[in-house]
Amino acid sequence: MLSQAHHNCVMTKNPAYSSVTNWHRDIRYWSFDKPDLVSVWLALGEEQIKNGCLLLLPGSHRTEVRPDQLDTAQFLRPDVADNRDLLRTQIAAELHAGDVLFFHCRLFHAAGHNQTTETKLSVVHTYHAADNHPLPGTRSAALPDLLLSIE
Repeated sequence: MLSQAHHNCVMTKNPAYSSVTNWHRDIRYWSFDKPDLVSVWLALGEEQIKNGCLLLLPGSHRTEVRPDQLDTAQFLRPDVADNRDLLRTQIAAELHAGDVLFFHCRLFHAAGHNQTTETKLSVVHTYHAADNHPLPGTRSAALPDLLLSIE
């Protein structure tokens, strides 16, 4: 199922006013029966560290974190000793135009500031299994999901 309530958009990193995106998991925004959704990120141009590409903590989607490891907005706290080893695993998802990155909604990711003169553009969509329903009354249930079929 394609979620129409989350992502499903063009993401921009404008050099004039982009900001650093701190370490987070997308599931913090979403309310589903199970925390199992996948985002598909399509690079529309070059994505490099210098223009704010995604930074990933490989395997962190399987990492259980305690509440004290996160701040009130659910960002990973770099000042917590137990987070330092996790943060050392960071890799940059440098992509070329047309490259696609699939990542789990529990994967910690971040992005830097766009330090170039051109806007970085990406398309991102989020998908979930048909039996993983958005919770009624939440933003996740605000729009109907779209069933994808192979025919």
